[in-house]
Amino acid sequence: MKRFVLITVLVLLVGLPLGIASLPASLAKYAVARSPAVDAIRYGGSIWNGRATIIIRGGPTGELQWHLSQLRDDESTAPLNLQPTFDWSFTNTEIQLAGRIGLGQSAATLRTEGIINSAAIASVLNPFDIFLSGDFRLSPSLVRAPYNTRSLAQLDLADPLELTWSGGQVSYILANQFNQIALPGLKARLMNEQNLGATATISPISSPAQLLDLTLRTDGWVHIRLRRRFFDLMDQPWPSNQAADEIVMEIERQIL
Repeated sequence: MKRFVLITVLVLLVGLPLGIASLPASLAKYAVARSPAVDAIRYGGSIWNGRATIIIRGGPTGELQWHLSQLRDDESTAPLNLQPTFDWSFTNTEIQLAGRIGLGQSAATLRTEGIINSAAIASVLNPFDIFLSGDFRLSPSLVRAPYNTRSLAQLDLADPLELTWSGGQVSYILANQFNQIALPGLKARLMNEQNLGATATISPISSPAQLLDLTLRTDGWVHIRLRRRFFDLMDQPWPSNQAADEIVMEIERQIL
């Protein structure tokens, strides 16, 4: 009897983890199905060390790879401190992102950094008649996302997200006229406002002076406020004598 119990325990200790580790990566499709903005195809590998092609609706398509780096977290309140943590990367010809994701009981903790070419956000800028070159660099960031997240307003940012643009050539249409200008590097700081949405403030890398801010509201509308110094930077001096920090134009568009 004791021998039977010992064998049973050994089977559970050795066989169960091996069985779980061999589960196919395609099981991740049930988690993906909970997000209305993401699809996935061409799964490969296992649930612990896998890959898939991710399709973000209205956005980019890229290759997602992941592998289990940690099974327990001493700070987790789950039974046995279980909190699977995966290293991951998302890449295509325009995006190189990588980080780590921890799967808690009610939310995921996401760490991200990387580089995004401007071509990846062309579809977002085109409705505003803006076309630009250069690269964006996302500084290391930490975001907590509840599993029932349906909008940016539900994300919990440990610190404001920081995104810098290398600078480069910008083309835009203003007052029905085509314009083109070379701009210096810019930086954006993104933060959440309770029940309002995500707000980004944009300024030169060399100065904290704000050029504009934009808010993506929970209803899918974006609200942009332009300061006079923005037009000075764009070599389009504002015709009145408002202060450089004064908001002189506001724009609203629905993008989601």
